Parts: sequence; C-alpha cells; structure tokens
Amino acid sequence: MNRSFFKKAMVGTAALATVLSLAACGSKGASSSSSSSTNESSSTSSKKTVTAADKIAAAEKLIEQGKYQQALDEVNSVTKSTSESRALATDLQNYIAAKKAYNNGNYDQALTNLNTASSSSSAIKEAYQSLRSKIAAAESSSSTTSSSATSSATSATTAAATSSSSSSAANASVAQSTSEDVIDAFATKMGFNQQGYGIIPVQKNGSVYRFEVRQNNQDNTVANLIGIYEYNAETGSVTKVS
Repeated sequence: MNRSFFKKAMVGTAALATVLSLAACGSKGASSSSSSSTNESSSTSSKKTVTAADKIAAAEKLIEQGKYQQALDEVNSVTKSTSESRALATDLQNYIAAKKAYNNGNYDQALTNLNTASSSSSAIKEAYQSLRSKIAAAESSSSTTSSSATSSATSATTAAATSSSSSSAANASVAQSTSEDVIDAFATKMGFNQQGYGIIPVQKNGSVYRFEVRQNNQDNTVANLIGIYEYNAETGSVTKVS
C-alpha cells in the first residue's frame, strides 16, 4: 500500500511539474511576443512621416540664412506637394533668377524676374522686398551715371538729371517700406503677377500707393515702362496715372 501510494504521488508530482513547465514556456512566449510587438510599435511611431509643412519650415530657416538654392532643393524634395509648397518653389526660382541678373548688372531683367511673391512665406517676402529696394537703388545709380555723362550739354539737362536721380533714390526708399503683400494684391488685380512684368513702388501716401510697371522685351533684356498706377490698398481701386 505504501509503495502504491508513493508511486501515485511521484506520478502526480511529475505531471504537475510538466504542467508548470508548459505554463512557464507559454508565459515566456507570450511575453516575448508582447515585447516584440511593443518594439515594432515603438519603431513605427519613431519613423515620423515628413510632410510638406515640415519641408517648408526647413526651407524658411534656410531662406533666413540666405541659402536660397538649398531652400529650393528642400521644397522640391517634398513627396506630396501642396499649393503652398509649389508657390514657395516658384518664388524661390524667381528670386534666384532675379538675384543672378542683379549681380550681373541687368537691373531691368532682375526686376521682371522678381515679379511678386505668391506664397505666404514671410522669409521670402522679406527677401523680395530687400532685393526690390536694391534694384531701385541700382536703377538710381545707373540713372545718375548716365545723366552725368550728358549734364554738360545744358543747365536744363543737368537740372533734369538731378531731379531724376533724386526721384530714383526716393523710389528705393519707398520700395523698402512697401509690403510685398500690397504689391502682390495690386499685381494680381491687374494681371501683372507673372513673368515679364516688373513693379517698383515710387510713392506712398497713407494706403494709396503709386507703382511704376514695366514689361520686358522678347529678349528679356530691356523692361519698357507701360504705365504708372495708383492703387488704394483699402478699397482695391486702381487708377492709371500715365
């Protein structure tokens, strides 16, 4: 009887040990599976999708640093472009072309290449405003040099040259203080917001602005004056002065 009892006890113990062992393995497997799932989830969440907004933000920082080509490359690397990313890319392309023309002394070409900023980027608008002012100042310098060469003809010619030079210098100051948003609103209303047109602010009186509008020739080397306009930024009304 004792021998039978101990035999049964040993069998029961072995069976219990087997059950416990299997349970432990199952628990370990579940724990391992859970850990693997958690790691995969963590890995997936760490790989954040780079959006167009992220690329635009990065481009804005590059623009502020004066790295315009790098900013353009950043915007062009957007996987899924948006209307804003496309607008900023166009603004950057126009700015780079205008800056190159300006550096080469082709001020008319620089002006018509610049046109207007259509994106909402404050950084590119500031760059446009600065370059537009430089173009106006360069036009002033060019006008002064040209006028000096002929100023000995008559005193009347000299007086006219001085007046023209002073006016151009004033234009540069007005250009620096005129918001690109105002220029874009005027250009959009009149259909001047496209390549080939150049706009220089020449006068400002409250919310009323006077703009000189030029259009380049077929060779894109000379921008001819097509009119001077007054634009009321509050009412949106436009009057052609000359």
